Amino acid sequence: MNVIATDDILLPLSSENLKTYVIPILGNKNKLKSPLKLAEGWRFFEDVVILQKNKNNIYKKILNFNEFIKLSKSCKNSKKKLEEIYHNLICKRVSNINLDFSKCNLMSVLNLTPDSFFNASRFENLENLRKQIEKLKLQEVDIVDIGAESSRPGAKKITSDEEIRRLKLFFDNFNVGSLNIKLSLDSRNFETASSFIDYGVLIINDISGFKDKKFLNLLLNKNVSIIIMHMQNSPEKMQENPSYEFPVIDIYEFFKDRIKFLLENGVKKSQIIIDPGFGFGKNKKHNLNLLNYFPLFHSLGFPICAGLSRKSLIDNIYKDKYKSEISPDERLSGSLSLQNIAFLNGAQIIRTHDIFEVQQSFACLEEVYI
Repeated sequence: MNVIATDDILLPLSSENLKTYVIPILGNKNKLKSPLKLAEGWRFFEDVVILQKNKNNIYKKILNFNEFIKLSKSCKNSKKKLEEIYHNLICKRVSNINLDFSKCNLMSVLNLTPDSFFNASRFENLENLRKQIEKLKLQEVDIVDIGAESSRPGAKKITSDEEIRRLKLFFDNFNVGSLNIKLSLDSRNFETASSFIDYGVLIINDISGFKDKKFLNLLLNKNVSIIIMHMQNSPEKMQENPSYEFPVIDIYEFFKDRIKFLLENGVKKSQIIIDPGFGFGKNKKHNLNLLNYFPLFHSLGFPICAGLSRKSLIDNIYKDKYKSEISPDERLSGSLSLQNIAFLNGAQIIRTHDIFEVQQSFACLEEVYI
């Protein structure tokens, strides 16, 4: 789909053939003339990129957000859309489990799988698991995401029984309440989630985007948050020729539909977190499109989780430039670079294998850019 620079904004902002998307251009508060705080957080903006999708073209214009407000107010039929965009960009992100979304939360990856793509994230025996839990407590990690099914490209789905069996290594040996950590369960299976929901799980992280309607009853009756991730197809086939018109807009519309469905069925706004799903049914070009336009997702008004750690995208970028492949073990530097971009783009959760290194990196960024 073509992106065409333009000097004009089409009004009204929304119609049968036209959709308007607003992307804040984030920066340092002290370097902006009239800064607006993004989502009551640590990033600010005053200018925005306006994307308008009309048939087979996307029109792009950069302008001051206050100018955009004035322009939109001149059109009666744009007022409601404008108010929604403004509110979503400015409003505080709420959490039913007391996560602080005014900062970037770090989510550590803890895999109870024999086949995760990154060897160092696997913990298949109790002794190593205990050591890692103690390490994470000392690092004061915000969230621990525990999973027992690999979702690497080409991974085959396992049964819920097998997933539950693997997870018992953790749940049979640790009292989550005494660990003083917020626990996320990385599972797309209702049977697995319902088996452990009363064992201290505060977040369900579903790579399939909660398409299984059986989850609804659980979400309505438990004080749990959810991470809705976008994935095209399934892990087994997700990298077989993924296709999009314009990735960031396609995925934005996916979230808009999923959120609408969940809210209409009683799920609370404070329960919902979104994750664009880097690497899940996306090639290098698609992933870079998501990174370049990442702040668009803030205009949905929900906390955003980004998972870029050790991903094959890093290998794709390096290989194209240096004609040499790099394994997950060799992708730390690339991980930090991409996670820094997500941090500066206002992601409220970064899911990472490398807590200590990311803490260092973000601390340095805060001194210079925030």
